[in-house]
Amino acid sequence: MKKIISILVCLLLILSVGIYYYMNQPKNIFDEIYQETERTYRMNNILGKIDGFNIRAVWPADSDSYKYTPFGTYEIEEEGSDYSNIRVGFNFKRNRKTVSISFRKKLDSKISLSLWNMYSAKDKYLAKTVEIVIKENGSNNYIEDETQVRSYLKKYGITAKDLDAYYEKIVNQKVLKDWCSIYKSKYSPKDYGQVTVKTQWEKW
Repeated sequence: MKKIISILVCLLLILSVGIYYYMNQPKNIFDEIYQETERTYRMNNILGKIDGFNIRAVWPADSDSYKYTPFGTYEIEEEGSDYSNIRVGFNFKRNRKTVSISFRKKLDSKISLSLWNMYSAKDKYLAKTVEIVIKENGSNNYIEDETQVRSYLKKYGITAKDLDAYYEKIVNQKVLKDWCSIYKSKYSPKDYGQVTVKTQWEKW
C-alpha cells in the first residue's frame, strides 16, 4: 500500500512539474521578449545584442524607481527619417508584467503620431493605439481623445492602412525582426503565436 501511495505521489509531482513548465512556456513572441529580458536584464541584457539598440545607462540599478522598469531606444540610422523615439520598455512588477513598443512618425515640424503597442504578459493581450503629439514652446502636448485623433488623421490624409504600414515597418520589420536575429524564436513577425490583438484604428 505504501509503495502504491509513493508511486502516486511521484506521479503527481511529475504531473505538477509538467503543468508548471507548460504554463510558464512562452506562448507568443512577446512572451519570449518579456521572459528573456526579465531573466537577463540585470546582468547581461539580451537586448544589448541588437545593433543600434541603446540600453538605458542606469541599469542595472537597485533603485525601486528603475529596477523593475527597464527600457532602451534605437538609434535612427536614416538621415531625415520621419521615424523617431523607437522605444522598447518593460514593467516587471507582479501587478503589471508588460512589454511596450512605441515610436513616433513625424507629420510636419510640429505634429507627430505616437504609436503604442502594449503587451500584457498576464493576459496575453496586445493593444495597439495611436495618439497625436504637438510640439509647442519646447514642450510636447499629447492628444489621446479618439475623436480629436481621427480629426488630425483626416486633416493629414492618413488612413487605417497607413497606420498599419507604419506599424509593420517599425514593430514587425525592425523590432521583432531584430529579436528573431538574436534569439532562436519559435515565432516570427508574421506569426506572433497565441496572443489576442486589439487595434484601436481597426474600423476607422
